[in-house]
Amino acid sequence: MELRQLRYFVAVTEEGGFGRAAERLHTVQSAVSRQIGLLERELGLVLFTRTTRRVGLTGAGERLLPEARAVLAAAARTREVAAEVAAGATGVLRLGTVHGPGDRVYRLLEELADRAPGLRVRPVRLPVTERLAAVRAGELDAALVRARPDAPGLELLPLWRDRLYAALPGGHPLAAAEELAPEQLAHLPLRLAAREDNPPSTTWSPRWPRHRPGRPSPTCSPR
Repeated sequence: MELRQLRYFVAVTEEGGFGRAAERLHTVQSAVSRQIGLLERELGLVLFTRTTRRVGLTGAGERLLPEARAVLAAAARTREVAAEVAAGATGVLRLGTVHGPGDRVYRLLEELADRAPGLRVRPVRLPVTERLAAVRAGELDAALVRARPDAPGLELLPLWRDRLYAALPGGHPLAAAEELAPEQLAHLPLRLAAREDNPPSTTWSPRWPRHRPGRPSPTCSPR
């Protein structure tokens, strides 16, 4: 059974004849007759009574008419939804998320909801390497990552910039500065998250001075 056959069935019913249905469907009458015949043979039913003056529905045709209309309506709705998904206006976005900047992510999702109200976001938390692998494999549609200068096979688009803050004792000479460069902290003992837990905190400028003998070593050495 084809949707075309159901469309022809409904058109013949609404137009009251094969000729007028053919005009409505922009085809020839013989094509309409043939498709109706194929549909009747497949269903094992006679759908129309045919006389030289008129074409009318049989009892079986009357029973099947609302079902045919429902199928055609569902098919039309499916096409509409598919078009909306293709345009990005609706559907499900499988998004790999980052640990940490929750307020940034929330604002991003709120803006996305304003622009595409029909789009549902399904957040997935994974380590960054697994996030990128999932995008490459098609298991995620997109992923949020931090401090990644490149990702082979993927396109990186900047969304925001994060500031890095150093917590210092109030009486420390550097505490009064408005901004600090990493080099100014090189001689201090640092407490940083492990690289695998928070790569951005350990991805520093190449100008970061190497540790010198006699100075305290940082907890997690920058590369």
